Amino acid sequence: MDHAVEDAGGTATLFELCARVVNANMEKLEQDVWGLPAVVLQGILPLLNIYYLERIEQAAVKKGLSTQSIWCKLWNDVMKSKPSRFGTVTCWRKKFLEAFFHNVLRGILNVSSDERLNDQRFSPLVHSARHVSELTICNKQQGVSELTPAVLECLARSVESLKFLHLRSSDQATQRSLRLLLHRLIHHGQVKRVSLLSWPSPDINLLVLILSISAGFWQKQTSCPCTFCLKKTLNDNSQVLQEKRPEKGLLQSSSSADLSHMHSKHNVEEDMGSQSALLSLQPLNISHSVVTDCSDCSSAETLPRRVPGSTHCKKATCQKSSLPTNTVGSKAASTSRKNLISGSDIQGSIRTEPDDLYDFIFSVPSMGEGGVLNMNQGYKESAKEKPSEVSTVPLFDDLPPVEERSIISQFPDGAHRFRSVRALNLHNVPLTLSSCRFLCHLLRSWVSLERLTMAYNDLGANIFLIVEALSALSRCPGCSLSMFSMSDFTTYVPTLDLANTILTTFPSLQLLSLSYDLENHNEKETSEDIPAEFKENQLKQLEIRFPQDPLPVGSLISVLKASTLLLELSLDNATFSCTEDLKCVLHTLAEHNKALRRLSFHDMKMTDMHSEIVLLLNSSSLEEIKFSFCRLFERGTEEFLSAFVDALRKNPSVKILKLCGNRLGNDGLTALADLYNPDSLCSIHYLDVSSNCIKPEGLLHFAKKLERCGKIKLKHLSISQNLLDRDPVMAQEALQSLEGVCCVVSDNWDSAQAFADHVSVM
Repeated sequence: MDHAVEDAGGTATLFELCARVVNANMEKLEQDVWGLPAVVLQGILPLLNIYYLERIEQAAVKKGLSTQSIWCKLWNDVMKSKPSRFGTVTCWRKKFLEAFFHNVLRGILNVSSDERLNDQRFSPLVHSARHVSELTICNKQQGVSELTPAVLECLARSVESLKFLHLRSSDQATQRSLRLLLHRLIHHGQVKRVSLLSWPSPDINLLVLILSISAGFWQKQTSCPCTFCLKKTLNDNSQVLQEKRPEKGLLQSSSSADLSHMHSKHNVEEDMGSQSALLSLQPLNISHSVVTDCSDCSSAETLPRRVPGSTHCKKATCQKSSLPTNTVGSKAASTSRKNLISGSDIQGSIRTEPDDLYDFIFSVPSMGEGGVLNMNQGYKESAKEKPSEVSTVPLFDDLPPVEERSIISQFPDGAHRFRSVRALNLHNVPLTLSSCRFLCHLLRSWVSLERLTMAYNDLGANIFLIVEALSALSRCPGCSLSMFSMSDFTTYVPTLDLANTILTTFPSLQLLSLSYDLENHNEKETSEDIPAEFKENQLKQLEIRFPQDPLPVGSLISVLKASTLLLELSLDNATFSCTEDLKCVLHTLAEHNKALRRLSFHDMKMTDMHSEIVLLLNSSSLEEIKFSFCRLFERGTEEFLSAFVDALRKNPSVKILKLCGNRLGNDGLTALADLYNPDSLCSIHYLDVSSNCIKPEGLLHFAKKLERCGKIKLKHLSISQNLLDRDPVMAQEALQSLEGVCCVVSDNWDSAQAFADHVSVM
């Protein structure tokens, strides 16, 4: 049968004319089209609009047809841009419809501009919402107010990640719509991750709204009710009345007060479905008079009260806390190892009665407590306190700005706690003292949180508040935190001391990532200090980017010895006082970290570490090795190259080898070709030799040697930023030879221009 093509004169074929008629009448013929033979259906698929194309997907798959190429063409025609992570797109249908949803929501895409996107019988947002797994909300939250209950229902089933990007302040109506959106997707949906990215000047009220709902807090409002909650409550009440229906005689004599009591009793009971992510099914009963026990996530810090009419905060008790007390506007704090304490050390100094509005809002009651938050009562009682009744340890000199003090209004009487997210990412979102304190109160009882990422939040000395909050969280029953990542320009505490405190507080932590550019603290560690002793932990992945100062090698060796289950280690910019220190680190890895599978060293001077590297290769089971810009082959190249290649030839476990920026040169690249000789046990399938001063003749010699090796295991070769522009003809010949061996990643790097740029900034 002829397919949908035109003849030489441009006249549509009979098949194409029939297919267009079928497409125009799909509303009536849809079921019949699904039953067509595959050879006929294949010609109709490209003519369908996106709505019917999506609906016919299952029928096409059953007939052995794929719509991937059609969705890919739609992407190129409509989006007119290369998608992010182009090489990893596994389903073009989902990729297109997810982008289509966001573009329509923000008003970027007009569906009437293309007949394939426009069909009056379908709602673009409702139809594409089911394919949105990551919902991105930008700027002034455009389009949030236009999300109908039908769209929210679809999003609640599909969205697992919420991303807020470049947010700006919005009007009250938009924030109310955003509030209901967050409540529906987080508390009654499937959202597991919330990310706030690139928000240089965050609106404090909007930030508090997002964080508090992410942590599971929700205030029901009669003026803007959640229809899902109302429906759920009615269903629960109906079920309760049915289950507890008395006998006929008793029913006639029962009073209406009994039914009213039964209704109010079960009005707050809601089944959220996902038990693994629930913080509590019972509403909180938190007031100033509630006494919480340390074992039930009580606050690890006693914070100052706000007293109406006062321009300065009162004094607050901070018993035996060896963490420093910082002030608003202070640029540094005492940060020696002695000032950081573990959760077990803090536990004895916790006050069980909250002394601050934030405390009694977020302290978690004991298991027998129930009810709702009583903000007004707690505030009035705290206002009645006299200054003389409070301890005399000053924590803060000034109150935060008035607009920041208004964040407490987010939780009036009746706030309940629902399902919360499992992962929180705050990237480039500066946190003031007030917003940091607010986050800390959420963290203290956020037991469902599994992954916390904080990057470039301008914490400064407020990092101690985060440490205290994590210490309190570690004592909460059911604490799930297993991954913690923190990075910033400046750290106010030595990096390894911070790592020691976190790992002591969370010995079950599986991933720890710390990254800092500068170190700024008053008490410098001296060589006479005893290095921090790390306790045994369950760490599986450790990533540290060190500041420029030489690091205490004793502490680094201690954490490596204590992390016997370590699978992945990444050290960046580690500076040592002498070469012997780095040698001790490499010997420790070879002796104590036998389970290590992935090792990454970046920007570290390893010129004189040849014998230690060979020892590590011979005694470990590493699968991925990365030495980037470590000056590995700077001198003693010939002897070390031979030993290095020989160790890799005998090691079948290494699969990925990255040697970018190590001055490998032509001779070094040629020597690596011996890894693939027929008698070699080497299993390296990914080789990265970027930025290694390799010239075209060296690459050609490498290619010829690989051709003589026959069938090899090398699948991917990266040779970017080398000197291949010195002889383009020879470089092209080498690349053509390699094409038959493996996939080659190269570029058109201009080495002369790069050298000129380098000289210009020296």
